[in-house]
Amino acid sequence: MQSIKTYFADLSQRLGLADELIVLSPKRRAAKQPMQLGEVQDQTEHYLDLSSGAEEGKGIFTGLWGLLTLYTVILMAPALRLEGELINYLTVIGGAFGITLTVFLLEVFWPSSSPIRFNRRTREVYFQDKNKLYHAPWDEAVAWMQESRTVTQYTGAMTETPLQLLLQRYGHADEVIALRLSLPMGRTAETQGMLWEYLRCYMEEGPWFDEQGNPLSASNRKEVLEKYRKKHKTAKVNLQLNRDLVQKNIMPRGRMWATTVFEVFMLPLFYIRDLTAKYARQRAASNQWHPLVKERCRPDGPTTRLYDLEVAEGLHEGAEMSAAEQAPVSR
Repeated sequence: MQSIKTYFADLSQRLGLADELIVLSPKRRAAKQPMQLGEVQDQTEHYLDLSSGAEEGKGIFTGLWGLLTLYTVILMAPALRLEGELINYLTVIGGAFGITLTVFLLEVFWPSSSPIRFNRRTREVYFQDKNKLYHAPWDEAVAWMQESRTVTQYTGAMTETPLQLLLQRYGHADEVIALRLSLPMGRTAETQGMLWEYLRCYMEEGPWFDEQGNPLSASNRKEVLEKYRKKHKTAKVNLQLNRDLVQKNIMPRGRMWATTVFEVFMLPLFYIRDLTAKYARQRAASNQWHPLVKERCRPDGPTTRLYDLEVAEGLHEGAEMSAAEQAPVSR
């Protein structure tokens, strides 16, 4: 942990940000109430997965080929009336479907960044970027946010508030990264503080809690998953939203209908994109994690932290494990 604390102190002083940063603590409330806007990908009794944003582009290529295949089937259907065209029809459709399936498998199985995992059992945070595993003890987590306001001729005034957490690479204590927990655009310090408070409530009070952060006895996992699904669902027609824009004189009525027709036309693309992204997320969350993380997320897995394993190997000079963790370290 000394590497993380030293990195943060050096960074803030070097950039002259010491007085501008809002430092967050696992032990101190960051907002009046917890709130997350669909960033939580999964939440169980033992761990919480926070979307890293790496899956945002997943499925778009499969969706494009799926859209092309679907409309090719429709447009070429009249050719079936002609004698001898069935073989050509099936050849074209089969080739397009084969390409779509190949792209689907590539996007699902291509390695991507895993979500950011908060483990209540080991009280540790994990993030894996391909074969690099990063972690930090929750009780000594170093996180901060900084609100800024920019004005451009294209977007006007915009508030940005990066919320970042320092992690160190497992087995390489000197390699530290600053990981963004959510997209900063359009976020204020208040909304980012609510997200941190949500994570803090999960680790300190959870796994289940109400809108005020008070512990609940019953699981509300379905509500969490539904909020994530709604935020990341792209296969939809925003007819009511377009009507509201017309009523507010923001959008002309002709443009509303043109936009609606375009959204209906593109609906197959976004449906296939959502389906591909879903399976890619499931695979990344279940199969890409390092074995040390997987076993620590099991109900009967070891409770030793990765940090404790490093201390046992002498990677953190002068560090001590707690009394509960001084038993033989289990890998």
